[in-house]
Amino acid sequence: MNDTKSTREKLIGRRDEINEQLNRVNDDLRIELDRDGDEQAIQVEHDEVAISMENNLRRELAVIENELLDLESE
Repeated sequence: MNDTKSTREKLIGRRDEINEQLNRVNDDLRIELDRDGDEQAIQVEHDEVAISMENNLRRELAVIENELLDLESE
């Protein structure tokens, strides 16, 4: 029982971290493109990385949510 509580607390902590990271990524994606074409290219590359990171975080978040549901049903 104590082990389950510890696992649940760790999952909730990680879930909170992921949500904070998602908020930062989303804030970064809202930045307007620069007028300079070279700078725009760099910004687009950064956006692609941010989108990839967001996708990975959302997948991890889904796994954590499923694990939390499994713990609740035990």
